[in-house]
Amino acid sequence: MAGTGATRVPRRGGRGLMAAWAVLLVAVLGVVGYTVWMLVGTTQSARNQAERKLADFAASCQVTASTESADEVIGVLSFPDRSDANWPIMPGITPDDLSSGVGWYPQTARPGEIGNMVLTGYRITNGAPFADLLEFSVGDRVQVVTCDTVYTYVIKVAPRDLTVQATNDWVLDAVPGEPGRRPTGRMITLVTSQDLLPTSDRSVGFGSLHSTQPR
Repeated sequence: MAGTGATRVPRRGGRGLMAAWAVLLVAVLGVVGYTVWMLVGTTQSARNQAERKLADFAASCQVTASTESADEVIGVLSFPDRSDANWPIMPGITPDDLSSGVGWYPQTARPGEIGNMVLTGYRITNGAPFADLLEFSVGDRVQVVTCDTVYTYVIKVAPRDLTVQATNDWVLDAVPGEPGRRPTGRMITLVTSQDLLPTSDRSVGFGSLHSTQPR
């Protein structure tokens, strides 16, 4: 019958929907890939770098018995009550420093010195040297080893019990909270992110020097 035929109009909506799904898939894969890299890739990379720094540190100590020449590493950090891992203490808190070990605030005391030695590290990614820091309790030991000395500090304020904002720099004072006061003791401060997602909350633990012995 004449006139009964109909012209089929191309369905463009289906192509647009497929394109949108493709874009969404690429975005999801990108996020997943980035997350895997941050959690796994940066951690493995940091551990590899840390091993090299520790090896260089040990070799330099054998030659000179001086921390200063040990490829910038100022000491080795460990938590004997919590794990058998060792981490190089890097002389700064830049992303490069924190990607291969624990960062040391240069304006604070050096290992074993009178004053406040402040260290910071990641809880996740980049090796996560402070992954278990919020599980530490009063009395737990923190060891810092230089070329010639082993310094053992004991936690006095557990990190889970003290939260500050990232801008609260009083924890860096030689006597925390008392700017300008001359220190008489030797202490260590450990700083890390309180939350696994990025926030301005920082967990802080304080310890004091308990013993010193030749290496």
